[in-house]
Amino acid sequence: MTQSRASLPDDRFLDFVKLAGDRTAAELGHLGSGPAVLLTLLTRRATRQLADSDSMLLPDGLTWASFRVCFTLWVAGPLEPHRLASLTSMSRAAVSAARKTLESRQLVTSVGSSTDQRSILLSLTPQGIDLVREIHERAMRNATAALKALTLPEQHMLVGLLGKLVDDDGGAVPAVDG
Repeated sequence: MTQSRASLPDDRFLDFVKLAGDRTAAELGHLGSGPAVLLTLLTRRATRQLADSDSMLLPDGLTWASFRVCFTLWVAGPLEPHRLASLTSMSRAAVSAARKTLESRQLVTSVGSSTDQRSILLSLTPQGIDLVREIHERAMRNATAALKALTLPEQHMLVGLLGKLVDDDGGAVPAVDG
């Protein structure tokens, strides 16, 4: 099929989203337009969120990957690298690279595991804890601003729906307070 240039009334992103849904329905009608619209919107929001996150991390010299390691250690406490990789959805190699940088900055320490002599346990230093708290507070202010277009019940509904999309084993999605 020949690709024709789409005519958009202006550069509004939501017009593009509608066009993506229409094109998908026209050419792949058996799949419906819903997934195309949903994925286009989710990608846009995720891209914005990552850009915002990067701008919050750069002044502190952290990458998104290194912050994910620090944040996960802040939430879960000391972890072995393979568990950290699983919780952050990062590869073990990526966790290892982040660990080296974080250890050189004295934000993370590693000690031999008491349960598995072949492994190590990673934990945040006091300096790492302070930095994660500071960055996380900025991130929460940013997220609050990003979600202000939604009512509290809509935010709860969004959390439930996104939880269903990312849940691999059918567990309960945590409740969100106001």
